[in-house]
Amino acid sequence: MKNFIRKANSFIKDLLLVSRVGILLKPFRFAFGFVYNFSLLSSWVNRHSKNVPFSDFYKPTRSYANRVKLHEHVIKSQGLDQKPIHYLEFGVAGGTSFAWWVKANQHPGSLFFGFDTFQGLPEDWHFFKKGAFSYDIPFMEDARGTFIKGLFQDTVYTFLANYSRNVDNPQATRVLHLDADLYSSTLFALTMMAPYLRNGDILLFDEFNIPNHEFAAWNDFVRSYYIKYEVIGAVNNFYQTAIRIIK
Repeated sequence: MKNFIRKANSFIKDLLLVSRVGILLKPFRFAFGFVYNFSLLSSWVNRHSKNVPFSDFYKPTRSYANRVKLHEHVIKSQGLDQKPIHYLEFGVAGGTSFAWWVKANQHPGSLFFGFDTFQGLPEDWHFFKKGAFSYDIPFMEDARGTFIKGLFQDTVYTFLANYSRNVDNPQATRVLHLDADLYSSTLFALTMMAPYLRNGDILLFDEFNIPNHEFAAWNDFVRSYYIKYEVIGAVNNFYQTAIRIIK
């Protein structure tokens, strides 16, 4: 019986391929993908929302000030203001959050790296077109901070080669701020950083509850790398979410 079902499955799939019925479904691809990812996001929120130590879920409105409160909670609860950190921000934009973290952690052994094209989004995202969010490279007085301009796919390989040889510090907690918006950029950053993640490292997502992008990238990353983690904070109904790696 199982053999018959397998053969029937293969026959039907191949028949559908040769019929090219998939071309007729092309206009509905986004809708199908959104419904699928939204169902996963809804299940994820339902699973985690009751156990998050710092959360405002559910509130009918969002506030940018809550984002800052989340970062303050992460720093205090994880003791990040008293120890060296390596802060890597993927998606710097105007540098507001980057400057906030530089000010919040004054440890001389901390390092801060900001990655951005500084020419806007490399592809369309949500309601925004390619090229949106274009900013000049922020001015940085603190010598601990460095900005790396260009597509992640063009810059991160070289950065990590140098990081592995000369900069990586086993005593430093890594804080990854994932604010690249796009699925492709977020997933690339996560997969490149996967070998460096250790127990206690922190991941901050800035648009986590957009189903087809940061959440979908995180979900695919976790499934592919068998990542163990805990959610330590979320604000604006999981729009901004903080996650701690467990290894």
